[in-house]
Amino acid sequence: CSCFTQSTDFVKWLSPDESANYNFTKLYAQEAQLMFFEKYNLLASDIIHPRSVRSDFGWLKPVSFLGIILIYGKIAALTTYKILPFLTPFFAAIGIIFYYLLIKEIFGQRNALFSALILSVFQPYLYYSARSMFHNVLLVVLLVISLYLACLSVKKKKIVTDINKVDTLTAKILPNFLAGLSGIFLGLTIITRTSELIWLIPVWLILWLFNIKRFSLIKLMIFIACMLFALSPAMYWNKILYQS
Repeated sequence: CSCFTQSTDFVKWLSPDESANYNFTKLYAQEAQLMFFEKYNLLASDIIHPRSVRSDFGWLKPVSFLGIILIYGKIAALTTYKILPFLTPFFAAIGIIFYYLLIKEIFGQRNALFSALILSVFQPYLYYSARSMFHNVLLVVLLVISLYLACLSVKKKKIVTDINKVDTLTAKILPNFLAGLSGIFLGLTIITRTSELIWLIPVWLILWLFNIKRFSLIKLMIFIACMLFALSPAMYWNKILYQS
C-alpha cells in the first residue's frame, strides 16, 4: 500500500552506509563530484552530517570505500542513475557464471556445476545481493573474475589455425592480455574494499609462488601495471577528498 504514497523517484535503504553510498554514487554519476557543501557547518563546527558521512569545513564527504561509488557511478553515468539498486543483483548473477568457469578450470565441469548451484542458494550471497549498495558481493565477484582470468593466463593452450601451423603470436599475446585484465579486476577488487588487503596480499603471493614458472616476469609486470591503473581513480579521489 505504501507504494501508492511514494513518488516515482522514491528509494529506501535500510542502512546508513547504503544511503550514503547511493547518494554519493548518484552525485558522481550526475555531476562527477564526490562532495557537496553545507554552509551551516561553518557555524556548527562540522557536526551537521548523516551517519557514514563526514564534514570537513562544510564539505560533506563519503567515509566509505570509494570503489563501489566510482564503479557504479561510472556505469550510472553511461546509462541512468535508476539502474543503481539493480547493479549488485546483476553482478551477483555474473559472479555465479564466473565462479562456475573458475571451478571448471581447476576441478572439472561436474564439480563446477554443483559449486555454482550451491553458490546460487548460498544464504549470505543472496542476503548481500539484496543489499544493493554494500560492497560485499561486488568485492567477491570482481575477485572471482580476476582469479579466473589469472588461471587462464597460466594455462598451457595452443591456438591452432592450420593443421601444421600454430599462431604463436596470438599464443604469446593472449596470456599477457589476460594477465593484464586480471590485474585490472584485482585493482577494482582492492578499491571496492581496501581493508581486505590483509588477506588478499598473502593469497595472491602464495598463488604466484606456486605458479612462478608459468606466470613469467613479463606477465607479472603487466599484471601489476594494470592493477595500479585500476587503483588510480581511487587514489586520485582520495587525494582530493582527504589530502592523503
